[in-house]
Amino acid sequence: MHFGLWTDFYKGGRGVAVLVMGIMALAACQTPTPPPTQRPIPQPGPNQTPIARPTPIKPEPQPTGPIGVILPHMEGRDLVRIGLLLPFSANSSTLRDEARSMLNAAQMALIKSGDPRLVLLPKDTGGTASGARSAANAVIRDGATIILGPVLGSAVSAAARPARRAQIPMIAFSTDNSVAGNGVYLLSFLPEADMKHMIGFIKQQNIIAFEKFAVLRPDAKMLVADDSIAGLALLRPDNAYGDRIESALFAQTPEAGLFITDIARYSRNAESMSAPAKQIAHVTERNEAISTWKDEGGIGDPGLDPSFVFSLPYQAIFIPESGVQLRSLAPLLPFYDVDPKITRFIGTSLWNDEDLLREPALFGGWFPAPNARARAVFTDSYERAFNEKPGRLASLAHDGVLIVPQSLVDARNGLKIDPGLIKHPEGFRGADGLFRFGEDGLVERVLSIFEIRQGSFREIKPAAEHFELPEDDDDTAVF
Repeated sequence: MHFGLWTDFYKGGRGVAVLVMGIMALAACQTPTPPPTQRPIPQPGPNQTPIARPTPIKPEPQPTGPIGVILPHMEGRDLVRIGLLLPFSANSSTLRDEARSMLNAAQMALIKSGDPRLVLLPKDTGGTASGARSAANAVIRDGATIILGPVLGSAVSAAARPARRAQIPMIAFSTDNSVAGNGVYLLSFLPEADMKHMIGFIKQQNIIAFEKFAVLRPDAKMLVADDSIAGLALLRPDNAYGDRIESALFAQTPEAGLFITDIARYSRNAESMSAPAKQIAHVTERNEAISTWKDEGGIGDPGLDPSFVFSLPYQAIFIPESGVQLRSLAPLLPFYDVDPKITRFIGTSLWNDEDLLREPALFGGWFPAPNARARAVFTDSYERAFNEKPGRLASLAHDGVLIVPQSLVDARNGLKIDPGLIKHPEGFRGADGLFRFGEDGLVERVLSIFEIRQGSFREIKPAAEHFELPEDDDDTAVF
C-alpha cells in the first residue's frame, strides 16, 4: 500500500481508523498504548451508492530498526519517529478524553502532511511525572527524532531530562512556562500572551475613542471619552493561573496608560465566590452612597436621579475563568449592580467555549482566541473524520505534528530536527492560526479578538496575517 492510498481512503472519512491500526502495530513490541475508541464507519443512506472498501492488506512484519517492526510499504525509507506522550490512563476522565482527542488530531495531521516518512509512537504517561519519564525513555529507545507532549507541567519537567540527555527536542503542551527552554518548546496558550493581546486591544480602542471624540471637542485632551477604558479590575481564582494573570496585568498596564484599581481573589467553588464579587462591585460603598442620597431627599431609583453620584473606579473587569466556574461567577456581578452594558467584562482564551453563549451576563464581553477561519477548518475536518467535536487541546497535537516535516534536515547520520527551523521567525500556520517559538522556547501567536453576542462569537479584530520581522530579513515566505 502506498501513501496515496492512505490519503484517498482518509478523504472518504474512514482512513484514520485503518491508520490507527498501522500506527499501533509499529509500537506494539514496546510499551503498549490504549488506542482511541473506534467509531463504526458510517453506512450509506437508501439513496446513496455504497463506497467500495479497499481490500485489507496483511503485511508480514519484518524485524528491523529500533522499533522492532516496519510495515512493508515503509521499508527502505529514512523514517522520522515522533514520540507522542499523552495521559491515556490518567485518573482524570477529562485528561483521558483530551488524550484520545489529541491522538486523533495527531493522526489527522500525519495524513495532512503527506510525508510517508513520519511515524507516530504514542506512549501513555498516566498523567504522572514518573509515567512521563518512563514514556520518554521508551520512545527514545524506539528511535524518536522528536517528542511531542506531555501535557502537565510536572510531566514535561520529568520527560525533559532524558530528552535533553539524548539531545532530542520536545514540543510540549503545558502552560507552565518555567519548564520551557534548553530544547523544550511550549505550544500551549499562555496566560501572559492572552493578557498582552487584550491590553494591546484596549489601548488601541482608547486611541480610536479619543480620535472620534477629538473631532467633536477641540479640548479633547482635557477630557476622557465616555467609551474609553482607563481603570481595570481583576476578579481572579486563587491559584497559580490567577497569579500569572495578575503578574502580567501589573507588568503590561503601565505602558498602555492603564491602571489597576481593584483585585479580588476567590476559591474555585460557587460558595466562595459571592464575597469577592461583592468586594469587586464596591457594594458597601454603593449602599453608603444610596443611604446619603436618601438622607438628602432622594426618592425612587437612585440610578435614574442625576443627583445621585456613585460610579465604579474602573471601566473594565478581567475575569480569567472558564467553564462551570465562570458561569457561576459572571451572574454575580450584575446581581451586585456591575452592569455589563457599562462595565466591559474581559476574559482570556479560556472563554473560547460555546457553552458561554448561554450566559447573558457575558454578552458584550471580549476575549482573545485563534483566528475563526483557521479553527473552523480544523474543527470541520476533525468532526468529519471522527464524528465528534475535538477536545480543547486537540489542535495542539495536530500542529505539533505539522511542525516536524518543516523542521527536518538531512544530517550525516539521517534526518534530524533543526532547532533553527523550529524557531523560524516567520513561524508556522496551523489549526490555531500563525505561531512561532522564541529563543526562550515559549510560543508566540497571532490571535483575534472576539465579542460574545447572543448565540455567537463575533470576531471584532481579526488576527494579523504575518509576524513582524527584522527589517534586514528579506525572506517573506511562510511555512
